Amino acid sequence: MISTRLKQFLDQQQVGYDVMQHDPAFTAQQLAARLHVPGREFVKVVVVKLDGQFALAALPAPLRINLKRLAEGAGAKRGQIATETEFQQLFPDCELGAMPPFGNLYSLPTYVDQELSFDETIVINAGTHAEAIRLRYSDFARLARPRVIRFGEPPPAEVAAQKKAAARKARKPRRKKKAKGRKAAKRRKKPKKARPKKSKKKAKKRRR
Repeated sequence: MISTRLKQFLDQQQVGYDVMQHDPAFTAQQLAARLHVPGREFVKVVVVKLDGQFALAALPAPLRINLKRLAEGAGAKRGQIATETEFQQLFPDCELGAMPPFGNLYSLPTYVDQELSFDETIVINAGTHAEAIRLRYSDFARLARPRVIRFGEPPPAEVAAQKKAAARKARKPRRKKKAKGRKAAKRRKKPKKARPKKSKKKAKKRRR
């Protein structure tokens, strides 16, 4: 069953939402795949500490937190990810790691990566590892009142792959230009075939 606190809050606010049942999943990417939801629409929630104070950071499942950007955007000097032992008592009605991105329900500030604000609908954890909720981003933003900051970034492996792909694209035009240059040079070097000289005997016959 979804978080009682979350259900009561959404029902009181008369917000439309869909409860989605799924096989137990323990990572945001796994859950997005099982629900057949694009990773960018599934909200990953991370408990962080900004200058020692707990907060929720919500971002698309495929991205990871850039703590430096988050801290700067939040006006903090230092940001770090909280451990499970540190935050397990903060969400008494939720299974560990399945808390929804409504920090206001737990007296915590909520920070949302800007990428999520571009989605019409989002899918969030609902307090259990077997259920999720789909709702409009506009409803979420109105009720949770998060602070929107750009702090998500692709994982290092993805960044490296993107750089390699860009480097390959940059090399291809150069190779083509070199190939064209070589072909042109070959054409220049090729000697013109000499036309066969007409024999004098044949020329005399024609005159006669």
